[in-house]
Amino acid sequence: MSTIVTRNITYYEPEIGEINDFSYTFEGNKIIGLIAPIEERVSVLLRIMAGIKEPSSGRVLLDNVDIHQANTSVIKDIRKKMAFVFDRGGIISNLSILENLFLPLNFHYPEWPKGEKLDLIKYYFDKFHISEKYLSMRPANIHPQIAKLVNIIRAYLIRPEIILYDNPLGDLELRMRKEVFKHITELRERNNVLQIFVSTSDILFDVADNNIVFGDGRMIEEGCWEELILSESVITQKIVKEYLEVGLNEA
Repeated sequence: MSTIVTRNITYYEPEIGEINDFSYTFEGNKIIGLIAPIEERVSVLLRIMAGIKEPSSGRVLLDNVDIHQANTSVIKDIRKKMAFVFDRGGIISNLSILENLFLPLNFHYPEWPKGEKLDLIKYYFDKFHISEKYLSMRPANIHPQIAKLVNIIRAYLIRPEIILYDNPLGDLELRMRKEVFKHITELRERNNVLQIFVSTSDILFDVADNNIVFGDGRMIEEGCWEELILSESVITQKIVKEYLEVGLNEA
């Protein structure tokens, strides 16, 4: 199973996010949350870990390979091991939904028969109760909830060892939020998958094996949700209160 290590990651860009000297080893068949005051965009750390954004300084190592310095021959293997679920966007606008979903399968599994790939796509559409009519549509013509589910399905298709989620329950109605939540927890039980997420809701933090708390871009502490609720840190108390209030509003 893959391990991802951050070493002294620093990044700052107004309205994008801030990370200050963050070092951590993410490993094991776990669900790990990154939590910060709602106004802080700690999701930028996920993008740095995925290789989407370059850190100002520091390194991200996936199985001892620096993902920001890797040569082209290694990039394909990195992309197969790690998938990223965007909060919004991330789908190619001039391709149909089906073409978008075929892209990662064709890239990583060119030897698979087309029919087998299509069956896998339809399996996930059925699992998340999505009509197959959307397969022929363009991203601009689908509801944000369907777009979010397509993002999630695209990540699952390649069978990665690490999944990075940027607000995976956002844009989803309650019934579908429960379905995605259920699948995330099932992945921990059935597969060797490391899942790291940022969320605007507290329910994923509650089931996470560990949560890392940030304030002003710095790691404050870590622990399960119950431990954070009882934390003596003023920053953690403020953050937990914010997220619990969001949860009450969503209930």
